[in-house]
Amino acid sequence: MSSATVFIKNRKQITAITNERIGHILWYVAECYNIHQQSRPLPTFSKSFVSTATTHKFEDFLKFKFVNDYLIPNKSLLQNRVSALEEITFQAETQKTYIDSTDGKEKPDKIDIYINKLGLQNEWKQNDEHVYFAIECKRINSSQSYAGYVGDIEKLTTRNHTNLRLPFEGMIGFIEDKNITHSIASIQVTNRLKKSQTIVTSQYLTITLLHNAFNASYVSKHNKSFGPESPFTLYHLFFDFSENIVN
Repeated sequence: MSSATVFIKNRKQITAITNERIGHILWYVAECYNIHQQSRPLPTFSKSFVSTATTHKFEDFLKFKFVNDYLIPNKSLLQNRVSALEEITFQAETQKTYIDSTDGKEKPDKIDIYINKLGLQNEWKQNDEHVYFAIECKRINSSQSYAGYVGDIEKLTTRNHTNLRLPFEGMIGFIEDKNITHSIASIQVTNRLKKSQTIVTSQYLTITLLHNAFNASYVSKHNKSFGPESPFTLYHLFFDFSENIVN
């Protein structure tokens, strides 16, 4: 086989192993959402409290609570399921760097939920700190919310990261309106992707089962807009927080 053929074969194998590992992590994220929703009394988040007692944006407050109160304390559930993830870490508000294609300058790239220690450094031949899975978070509370959601997808396609970025990304949509279902949200996001002049999409949001007790997960596929226009897979999890949000 030619060196190019060997490279492609090895890359496919590494990508398959990585996708399986990401699948376990997404199962765990969905499991933490289920734990959250089954808690009694039901956890609630006050918009007035956040605005008066903190300096957080409400979206960031939800993210910090989910990471600190659920993803970190319950991770033994994931570690017991996958031994390779026994050292996994979850952090909010981590920054990496990227090159802005508009002006060529290096800029900070804020990662909403940074998941590290994936046990994949040998496969990717990179330092462990550079092998991570990123999840972006957005609030969905009106028809205007989808522009911001798709805007984050556009960032994933246009930002040329200075270090390794796995060909898998994640997004969490915190649905705050009881009239918005995950199906409605997925259709709205898909409609905007179809109208986008900048995002190259090879597969629009398609429902995918990541957890037997969670049916609000989808997958889409897109291309980077730089270099060899490499494809990447994007997983979407829509969390119904309509009963959790109070004024």
